[in-house]
This record gives sequence, C-alpha cells and structure tokens, in this order.
Amino acid sequence: MRKLKWGEHMKCALEIKKLMGHAKDGKIGKIHVQAGDLVQAGTVICTIESSKGSAKLLSDYDGKVLDITVSEGDTVKIGDQIGVVESDAKAPQNKTPQNKATKKPAAGYSFGLAKPKKMEICAEVAVVGGGPGGYVAAIRAAQLGKKVVLIEEDQLGGTCLNYGCIPTKALAHTSEVLNQISASAALGIQVGEAKLEIENIMARKSEVVQTLVGGVEHLMEVNEIELIRGTAKAISKNTLSVKTSKVDATVKFKKMILATGSEPVIIPIPGADLEGVITSRELLEIDRIPKKMAIIGGGVIGMEFAFIFASFGTQVTVVEFQNDILSMLEPEAVEVILESARESGIEIHTGAAAKRVVNTTDGTLILEFEKAGEIQYVSCERVLLATGRKPRLDSIDLEKLDVCLNASKKGVEVNGFMQTSNPDVYAIGDLTNIIQLAHVASHQGMVASEHICGIEHEMSYDAVPSAIFTHPEIGSVGMTEACARAQGIPCETGLFPFAANGKALAMDETKGFVKLVRNSETGVLIGGTIIGPRATDMLSTLVHLMDEKVVLKEALHTIYAHPTASEGIHEALLALEGRMIHFG
Repeated sequence: MRKLKWGEHMKCALEIKKLMGHAKDGKIGKIHVQAGDLVQAGTVICTIESSKGSAKLLSDYDGKVLDITVSEGDTVKIGDQIGVVESDAKAPQNKTPQNKATKKPAAGYSFGLAKPKKMEICAEVAVVGGGPGGYVAAIRAAQLGKKVVLIEEDQLGGTCLNYGCIPTKALAHTSEVLNQISASAALGIQVGEAKLEIENIMARKSEVVQTLVGGVEHLMEVNEIELIRGTAKAISKNTLSVKTSKVDATVKFKKMILATGSEPVIIPIPGADLEGVITSRELLEIDRIPKKMAIIGGGVIGMEFAFIFASFGTQVTVVEFQNDILSMLEPEAVEVILESARESGIEIHTGAAAKRVVNTTDGTLILEFEKAGEIQYVSCERVLLATGRKPRLDSIDLEKLDVCLNASKKGVEVNGFMQTSNPDVYAIGDLTNIIQLAHVASHQGMVASEHICGIEHEMSYDAVPSAIFTHPEIGSVGMTEACARAQGIPCETGLFPFAANGKALAMDETKGFVKLVRNSETGVLIGGTIIGPRATDMLSTLVHLMDEKVVLKEALHTIYAHPTASEGIHEALLALEGRMIHFG
C-alpha cells in the first residue's frame, strides 16, 4: 500500500488474514460495527467461527467504516475482504500483524503509567469465576434475559479447560495413539520405532486448549455477557470491587453466583516445596519427558498421569496411602487397572505413606515412604503431588457476603437450588465440596441460574457419571455393589466381559467388562461400571437408565447395533435375568 500524504484519505480493505488454529474458512458470527462507525486500530469488527474455534477480526486502521459486505452467518475464507475503512493519514496506522491490537496511549496515561479505567456496573447477576460452572451459569442466566457480568482472574474455562480435564485428555489421546502404534504388529502392521516430540505434543495440547478458550470467549460475546478480568473482592453483601492495572470496577448486583473452584492439596511433608516436586499444572507444561517419576496419590489424577507418562517411556512409581488405587471403583475394575499397570511397567505401592522428599547432590529426588512399617525409597527426577484438591474458601471474603460454610467447614453450605445462607448468593462447583467434577459444576450452574429466574429444578446427585482416562478407560455411575450392600439395599448384579464382545475382539481391546447393580426389589439400576474400549462414551446409556428409573426388564427390549462395544450393556442387562447370549 502506498504511503499516505498528510491529510489524504485512503480506502483500506478489511481482509481476513488468519483464523483460529489452522482453519481455512469459517462463518461470520457477531458483527460489531456498521457503515458510518468510527473505528481505531484494534477495534473488533466481527467474530469468525470455524471448526478450530472463534477468532476476532480486528481493524488494522483508524478511520470510518464505509461498508461491511458480509452478514452474520455468511461463509468466508482466508483472503476474503469483508468491508472497507476510510483511513486518514493524520491517524497513526497499526504496524502490528492482523488481529493483534495496537497499544496506543489513551486518556488517563501520565508519565508513561496508565491509570486504571474506572467502571461502575449494575448487574442483575454477577458470576465470580469463569470455569465450567461459572461460564455455564453466566450463559444460562443471559439466555433467560438477565444482565450478567462475569469476573475471572485467570483464563476462561477455569482449571478444567486450561490446567486439568482438557489438556490431560489431549495427552491421553497421544498416549492412546502411541499404544496403538506399539501394538500394531498384532494387527499385521509393521512400523518403525515411534519417536516422541515433546515440543509438538505440548504445542498440540496448547492449541486444543486455546481453541476451546476462544470458543468460551466467543460465547461471552454472543450472549452479551460483560467480562471483567481480575480478582473480585467483596465490599458488602451486594457489592464487589475489581482492581487491576487496567480496571477499577465497582459491581453492584442483585444476585451472585460464586464459582471460584479449587486448588491442589499440598501434603505437609518435608521437601514438598523442593524444585522438581510439582502438581498436575506444572506437569502439563514440561519441556522434557522425565526418565523416572514418582506419583504421590493413586486416585484419578495420579493414575491418569501414570498411564500417560508410562506410555511416553517414563519409569513410573505410584505411592498410595489407601489400600487400593481408585478406591471408589468396583474391585473387579481395580484388578483390571492393576494388571494393565503391571503390563505398562508402572510400579504401585498401596497402603504406603509418603514421608519426605530429599534432594541429592546430583539433583536427583528421593521420595521416602513407609509401607507395612518398613521405610522404602524411590529415586526420580520429578515427584507429582496428586493428593486431591480443596475448595478455594479464601478466594473471596465469605463473611462480608454473609455466606456460611458447611458442617465440616470444608465447603460452602448450599441447598438444593445452590443457595447459600445468604439467599441472594449462590455457590457452585468445587467451592461446595460436594462432588468435584466439571460436569457437576456446570449442572449446578444451570440450576442456580434457573432458580434466580424463577425456574425451580432441584439439584440431584443420584446419577452423576464419572469418566477416568486410564488404560483401559473407565466410566461409572451410582453405587458399587459393596456400597449398596453396606447400606442394606437388596441388590443383584450382571457382568459381561469384553473378551466375549465381537467389536472389542476385532479392535484387539478385550480387557474389561460391563457390570450393572440392580435394586432387586424395585428392578431399577442403582449403579454401573464400564471398563474397556469406548467406556466413557457408552456411560451415558447407564446414566439415562438410572436417571429415568427404568425397570431393567423393560430395557431388555432395546435393540443394540451389532457389532459395537455397546452390546456389552445389553448382555449385562441379560445377565441380570440369567440369560446372557454370548457368554456363559
């Protein structure tokens, strides 16, 4: 483009130069400007939705919009021009790449220091925390017509999207592909030795995360939710303050939803603060695969990472205080995981108490633990603390909000509609310490927002699914057989092994089973476990049967497609009646 002369105007095209990820095309989302509007470099012109996520098209110029040539919903691609801006040579032009806003001096700057922008906001609903509970609650309240403000101090999506569920599952998929390559000879495929590139593995993980974060940001825009980035501080029962280097906001609200989440539990042992002793958050950012790693904790987080890094070639040792890993599961499922762990080279010590971590002169870490009265040692490069999470009860002044803790003082007390002791304040997610799962937080968020809007749908925890991405993966819901019997519930079980399932055999994934627990008096499902191929995807069938309280004899008439792994559910239903077809 030729250089403008002083006072000269030039027509400048608004061109799509980049989309989210490596997408080549997408659809126009919300258009933020129209012909005649004045814009600055960095002004959002529109959002563009693609299969990789949502991207913002920013103006590269200061000037006046002459024309917007697209409509919301139009399909566009990289290189398309979607409008024209008349730019003035007197206005400084943006020299940064497309979709990167220029940092320009503005009102409030003094001696190179920016004064925070003062804001006074009145919201019908204020949501504190933009994780899977908070952002879902915000969207639902906005859908129901409320003016919503969402306050988030870090990244939208919270721990789950940024530092937990999603990045972990991205690594788990890499692990699964690696396992398939290693086992390919049994399928008649000869390949060379697989080479891991940790930089590319982590880059892909980050791209998955950023795509989803961009999607949540887009949802905030389309639902017209005001987003404030910063830490919320309670001023009174109906007022919050958010102060950062960029904003000084006072937020008055009619109703508030607290969704500030949880943080890792750091066990109080000597050496827990040493370099190399890390939580899952740091492990997800490593730039080198450790040769040896010790994991304190054999729960979901610990065992998922154990299988991931064992497949990456790390020598993994798990130290678990309880007598079993994954102690919430059916014993038969634990046995399958233990066998798979042994095959993967994972060493597991149960009934073992971590005592301390020490550093040697060569930088190696030594984890000391006690088992059956004997002191033992593990030498490693990294020690992962996977000992659970606790609610962030000090994330906001609950006393000023007149919000009380529960009887155990380990979470915020709520009723079935997620109301706290202050009826204008709701709490959801890990902060309540009821069930620490992202999908529970999301559902609690919807329950809270609907109750605020006059829709009474009480929270139920009878059929909460749990998905564990070990090898093989596990899906469970409801009570185990042992739990039901301990509560005096008359029950009977049906179990079908995947070794007898045609699809599992064809995939060479025959480990595991489907086990159902039925109330023998009512005939309804009270618990179920699927461990094996596609277990977490099939779990929804069991959740539906439980939630609808279907009498399982009636469910026998449902036809399951053949050949699929889901036929295992049908066979387990048949097993309850003593009439399995393909196993006996």
